[in-house]
Amino acid sequence: MYKDLSLQWQRVFALEWISLCEGSKAIAAVIADKNGNILSEGRNMISENGVPNPSTAHAEAEAIRNFDITAANIKECTLYAGLEPCIMCMGTLVMGGIRRVVIAARDDFGGAMSLIEKFDFARRKNIEIVWLDNELGDMQRAFQTVRELLYNTDEAKKARMLADFSVYNKTGVDAALRLVNEGYFNKDALPLLTAESVFDRLMNTMKQ
Repeated sequence: MYKDLSLQWQRVFALEWISLCEGSKAIAAVIADKNGNILSEGRNMISENGVPNPSTAHAEAEAIRNFDITAANIKECTLYAGLEPCIMCMGTLVMGGIRRVVIAARDDFGGAMSLIEKFDFARRKNIEIVWLDNELGDMQRAFQTVRELLYNTDEAKKARMLADFSVYNKTGVDAALRLVNEGYFNKDALPLLTAESVFDRLMNTMKQ
């Protein structure tokens, strides 16, 4: 349940809920020091006004850009990512100094962490990649599924995306589909829900 998550993952899902309510992708990331203190954060903002180039407003890139290098050594920190970083975010974390990444959900379609091993420059950075168990991955994909079901009007593209989400995390996709179909989520009422209540409702649905 949400209360049992580490502070880092609570914040990731809290940020994802904000992005979802804004119509952006439900993807977020935080950077924490070796003691677990969150020093920077970022969330997907690709569907929001006020961003000069929203197509590049990805969670991991935003978290790294927001990190104050005068306050701490980023090489000693960990980036917690809800979803496997894309090629842009992978390059940003390599160049930005991140040397440890913890990831909730794999992404065979857009994820690019395997590319680190393809380039000598990136491989020599000795970046540690930690993949978590399916439960948090299921939750990550559930949040993303809710977003697509509520905002994506391209039915063919939506179907392809849900199929992609289901490769590793079908349990999360199915739980989100069920709750959307039952009317639990409504775009007009989203601000009345909290990340914690949504997380717990999805988790209970997954376990049924």
